[in-house]
Amino acid sequence: MADRPNPVFRTIEEVSLIGTMATYDSQAEASQGIPQQWRAFLQAHPAPESSSKFYGASPCTGDRKIHYLTGVAYEGPDGVVGGERLTLEAGEYAVIHVNDTALLRDTWIWVLGHWLATSGRREKNAPEFERYTGISEAGTPVGPVEIWVPLEPL
Repeated sequence: MADRPNPVFRTIEEVSLIGTMATYDSQAEASQGIPQQWRAFLQAHPAPESSSKFYGASPCTGDRKIHYLTGVAYEGPDGVVGGERLTLEAGEYAVIHVNDTALLRDTWIWVLGHWLATSGRREKNAPEFERYTGISEAGTPVGPVEIWVPLEPL
């Protein structure tokens, strides 16, 4: 990746998500399955609020599989009904803006494999997530994506 993103540090309050969870055995399986997962979510919930941010979140598990929730922020009884819930913890996060969605996977690899080691922090045992401005009918991100990595001091 020639043009490295510049992570910024942000602190957020707790965010509750609701959506659909899937489990993948490998990164290759996840790369194939996540667009399909988004398509199914959008078909089941065709009109989430236009102001909604879409979230793709991975909770921490010990089974060495990729657990991935496709969903939106849950703020009460309106909106998405049913589905699985996941809480994004309050705290400090590294936020990386990815303008070219084709670079999303490479950016994750760089952030977790290289940048984090020199950041003076470590990844907190909490869900990491992506925040999307939109999802296409094909199930792929539209527009810039934000990667959020939960942090704690070394």
